Amino acid sequence: MLKNNQIEHNINDFFEFIYDRQSIWHKRNVLILPAPWTDDETLQNFRFCNVYRELDSGTLAITKYFNQKFSPKQKLFNIIAYRFFNRRDTIENLFGGLLDPDNFDFKLLERRFDAKKAQSNIFSNAYLITAHAYNPSYRPHDKHIQILLMLNDLRFKLNSLIQKLQSSPAEHGVKILTQSIPLAGPFLAGQILLDATYAGDIVPYTADDFLIVGPGAHWGLNIIFNQKLSKKAADEKCRMLWQMQPAAFAALKARTGKDWRVVRWQNPKYCGGKYLCLHDIQNSLCEFRKYYRLKNGENAKKRYYHPSIPN
Repeated sequence: MLKNNQIEHNINDFFEFIYDRQSIWHKRNVLILPAPWTDDETLQNFRFCNVYRELDSGTLAITKYFNQKFSPKQKLFNIIAYRFFNRRDTIENLFGGLLDPDNFDFKLLERRFDAKKAQSNIFSNAYLITAHAYNPSYRPHDKHIQILLMLNDLRFKLNSLIQKLQSSPAEHGVKILTQSIPLAGPFLAGQILLDATYAGDIVPYTADDFLIVGPGAHWGLNIIFNQKLSKKAADEKCRMLWQMQPAAFAALKARTGKDWRVVRWQNPKYCGGKYLCLHDIQNSLCEFRKYYRLKNGENAKKRYYHPSIPN
């Protein structure tokens, strides 16, 4: 009974974390209130991703280019290019905005990236990219060059890749991308596929139709359910949390007065509707894991830092 009570408590904490993080966004961006936007010292002092992935700065950096005048091929190429570096500065300054796969100038980009790399980091620290060389015959130890070489070849295969994605069920999307994009593992392929669902014309499904539980989210699930879960069990538990949102947020309001309906993202086009979509639950589990560790006194590592203004 004690174990079940602890799991129930952890689940309650998870949904309260989602509410509290979204409340910060709501107060800052909708109500336009001055900081601080929370009394929670952990949320005040450390940066956490938005519970809606589409509202995070990284996603906004690429999706701002998605409009009807750009082809699915051009959108997918830019998604792939951006997610390998996962840094706004890279897409806006080094890539120079939206890339054209039919006019990809490898030598120009090589010079730009080399110059920038000598000054500062060109990769995000959000996740690791494979160090394996794509083309061992040319600068095999320079990761940015290997990615540019890969992109230079991949641009000629985009139409067939899109055709595969559009003619296959959602659960095959990550495997198709992993097999088609050299250097992309399952997690990175999942991030690319999520971006593709926002574009509107690359894939015929949404972020509710497939699931990749990343390492951080898996860790968060282990914390909530007080056991080391298998990959299959983690998938099942993530889906369970997604499905129980109406009841969980109703219980949160009854217990604390915190009303999810007030702070949620009011976007009628959002695939999750009134609650978080499946992948936003997955992303929130990763952030909850960081929050839980910091809240319980574990030392912050480099990827946790004190921002001057909380995001």
